[in-house]
Parts: sequence; structure tokens; C-alpha cells
Amino acid sequence: MQDSAAYDLDEIDRALVNVVQVAPRASWAEVGAALGVDPATAARRWNRLTGAGVVRVTAYPRLVGWARHRCLAFVEVDCEPATRERVIAELVGVPQIASVTIASSGRDLCLTVLTPDLASLSALVLGLTGVRATRTHLVTRMFTEGGTWRLDSLTGGQRAVLRPPPPAAGVLADTDRDLLVALAPDARCSVADLAERTGTSASTARRRLARAVRDGTLTFRCETAQPVTGWPVSASFWARVPPHGLRAVVDGLAALPEVRMCAAVTGADNLVISLWLRSLPDSRRFEERLSTHFPSLAVNDRTIELRAVKRMGCLLTPDGRSTAVVPVDPWAVRHDGPPPAP
Repeated sequence: MQDSAAYDLDEIDRALVNVVQVAPRASWAEVGAALGVDPATAARRWNRLTGAGVVRVTAYPRLVGWARHRCLAFVEVDCEPATRERVIAELVGVPQIASVTIASSGRDLCLTVLTPDLASLSALVLGLTGVRATRTHLVTRMFTEGGTWRLDSLTGGQRAVLRPPPPAAGVLADTDRDLLVALAPDARCSVADLAERTGTSASTARRRLARAVRDGTLTFRCETAQPVTGWPVSASFWARVPPHGLRAVVDGLAALPEVRMCAAVTGADNLVISLWLRSLPDSRRFEERLSTHFPSLAVNDRTIELRAVKRMGCLLTPDGRSTAVVPVDPWAVRHDGPPPAP
């Protein structure tokens, strides 16, 4: 297995990744202009990083809109020790399960699940085999999601060159399912490739893609191997905030560089916060900051992620590299077994 030190990012690589995070489908001419390098140089560096599995641009339904109009849930799973590896192998192949992480305490696995409705969610959760228990937390509002997290390696002038997607938050229609599945493995694919994958003309593919970008129904996300970002530790906090003060707390949390995801959920705890941290002790320090700056917020549970096995469809090696994609497909009715092991 390739050691993470073998693909450390230099400053140009970090800026390149940051550009693609901001504008995932920017042309190489636009990327090169933002970085001040030749477009061919930017493309060559990008191809090296993608070839190593360090980065991948993928697509999935915009979670802000999906939580508002469809069904988004976090599911905690407890497994029998003897069945855990088999359960994980099965779960990563389920298209409705966008993410699978192995937790350090309180639960064995954490899943992020997208379905069209509650009935579909219920059927999926009740159909899980080899598990001892599950706890389902429905997302009532997604405030910020991991796809908006940035390396922050660009200057203001570099960001000004880019044209990021507008901040719309529509809901993906089932008629765009083919667009979602076609874009998931490589959301930077050309319009010609997209047309071929969806069986449409180039003009139709271009129009549908432009509409998805304009309406914010799809998220184009630059997934990056976590160890090379400088934020190698993942943590989740489960918290309770008085409903009348939730908006103010969330606005403050969204400004913190450690916060990748923040969502209101059902249950005894009404807020879930997902973090990327620079070290394990930072988990304690971050919680101390929360108690100081947000006194109305009470953290009732916390967990460190031992490993992300699948993140928004991307299958990950233990060192965080992407090896394949299972497109996030809320409408899938079955799967054909687990994909090849990372």
C-alpha cells in the first residue's frame, strides 16, 4: 500500500485542490489563470493526484435541498463482532448509503443515508442484516455540509478569478437520476462524455448540466485524502441547543474552520457537528471553545472516527485514498453485492 508521505501536497498542489474545491468544473484555462501557471501544468498535476487517488471530483444530491424536501438520515449501527467486517462490505455497496465510518465509541458504524421518503428509509434500515441495533436520526435541516469545506490556500485575488456555482439549494428530481449516476465517478468529465453516458445529445447534456448547477440540485465535491490536508482527525459531536437559539449557534459554528458539517436532527440531541481536526487533543480544546463561545450548547456525546470506509460514494483505503465510486443513488432498489475491496 502506498504510504501517505509519498503523495504529500506541495503549495501548488494545495492551491490546485483549493481551486477545484471552489469551482469543481472550472476549465484548465480558468484553473491555470487562478494559479498563475500554464493550463497544461495544472492538468498534469491534477492527473498525477487523481491517478494516486488523492483527489476525486464527484457528484451527489445537494444535501441542503434533499433534507428539506426528501429524506436524509444519520444511522448509528451496532454490530456483532463476528459480523462487522461482512456488514461493512455489504453497506459500502448500497447506493442509498452515501457514507460509512467506523466510530471509536458509542456505536460501531455511522451511516449517512439518502432516500426519497420515510417508507424507503424504513425498508432500508429494517433490512440491514448482521446488526445488533440501529438508531436513526432524521435530518430536519442541513446547515452546512462537507462539500463546502476548503483548504484555504488561495489569496483573495485567486478566488476572484473563479466562478463558483451559485448558492442555490434545489432538490434533485428523479428524472435526473441518470445525470447523477453519470457524473458521480468523475464530475469533471466533458460534456461529450456526459452525453455518451446519459444517451443524449451534447446540447441536451449541456442544458441539463447547466440547469443542475443553476438550481443547486447537485453538489460537485472535490474529495481529498484526509491525511494530506493537514486535518487528519475526524470527530463528531452530538449536542443539544434550545430551539430558539439554534440559528445563532449554527451561524457561529459555520465560521469555524474545523466544522465540516452541521445539521439539525430528531432525537434527544438536536444538533450534529462533524469536524476535521489537526490532532486528537484538539477535540478536547474544540469542546472547551464551544462551552466558552456557545454557553447554550451542551455536548452530550462525542466520537472520534477510526476510519472512513466510504465518503459520499467514494470508497477509501485506510490512508484515505479514493479507489472507486458507488454513485449515491437514493432511488436504487437493489445492489449487486459489494464492489471490489479498496
